[in-house]
Amino acid sequence: MSPLAVRIGAGVLALLALFALRGKRWAYFGFVLLGLAYFPAQAHFHVHVPKCEQLLPTVQQLVPLLHNYAYIALFAGLYWISWVQFRNTDARTIWAFVATVLAAVLVEIAEGMTAGGRGQAHCRVRDLAPDVAGALGAAVLLAIWARLRRKPAYVRLGKPRSAAAPRPVAPAPRPAGGLPPRAVVYDPPAYAPPPPPSPDFSPGPTTAVTPAARAAVLRRLRAILGRVRSTLQRIWPIARARRRSIAVGLVVIVLVGAGVFVFLRLSAPTAVVTAQPEAAPPEAPPPAPRPLQSEVVGYYEPSYKFTVFDRRFTRLTLRPDPSVTFSRVGSRQEVACEDSRIGRDAVRLRCTLEPYGVVTVEGRFPARYATSKLDMPVLSAWITVTNARGEVQYRARDSFYWHVPD
Repeated sequence: MSPLAVRIGAGVLALLALFALRGKRWAYFGFVLLGLAYFPAQAHFHVHVPKCEQLLPTVQQLVPLLHNYAYIALFAGLYWISWVQFRNTDARTIWAFVATVLAAVLVEIAEGMTAGGRGQAHCRVRDLAPDVAGALGAAVLLAIWARLRRKPAYVRLGKPRSAAAPRPVAPAPRPAGGLPPRAVVYDPPAYAPPPPPSPDFSPGPTTAVTPAARAAVLRRLRAILGRVRSTLQRIWPIARARRRSIAVGLVVIVLVGAGVFVFLRLSAPTAVVTAQPEAAPPEAPPPAPRPLQSEVVGYYEPSYKFTVFDRRFTRLTLRPDPSVTFSRVGSRQEVACEDSRIGRDAVRLRCTLEPYGVVTVEGRFPARYATSKLDMPVLSAWITVTNARGEVQYRARDSFYWHVPD
């Protein structure tokens, strides 16, 4: 993949991440799918069945795995985006964590299918450690942030109440002497004062603390202080009765600590020995030169084993005799290369596959010197297969991994 395409893809991912942080669901799915499509695109969409190592990491392997700060930061950001997407869901922390771990598993499978990403050709369960660590770190930080933004329990938000309509005033009683005939006199109704409004705990635009809530908090604090005071009053007579033992114990602890400190700080004086001058040791022989990758004996296994002419390409050999190997069901065919040019940095082979055509290998060694790592590609080459009429049947770039000879 060209650097320009990588930069354009990174810009699109950043733009989708910004939209996803604003709650856009389509941007979230686009971010995840585009991130997963990066690995097949890097391998020119030459995918194969992944071989996953289902071994959990040991304690010694966790420390170097957690030094992968790029993946920790990447999946911490993915957890943040998932946390925003599940804002209207119960247990949003758990769902965001599950979504992040699922995306990490898909990334690991994509790396195994395309032999890209971290330099290995197989997906491994232990490589999920930095991804899970980044998700857990982001979960802790977001939980702390949400806790700090939550208002305390004693702060009650009250809504302003509208003024109540005035109650009608009862009519004044009429004098008994001035009543007209056949008039009925009713006793005035007993008007009681309205009950006090109950405290309102619903959120509102103000942050006023009601006197009832303040009084409840003060009563709770006084109760706690009372319990602490009673506990100290029970402990004080015991400590006073055993004050001599406590003082002796403190003195012993201080003396023992001082003795240990002095013993560790002061070392025994070293004896001064006058050594006689000795003859200069003979010079060590110069180290042997490092072997070149183009000179080591072994075979190279491709990361993608293609099939052409009903035969499957399985290996490439440079030393001692250049050849390519094709296999069928129950048989293996080694084709010698009559035209081979193997240099320190590059290699070119031309092998005739009778009676089908010609196999051409043109590649370079990324590292000039040989390595003992079996999971690192040491040769990147173009493989071209043409038939007897000169038509190209297969052409692709592939990575090769070195193995010791059988």
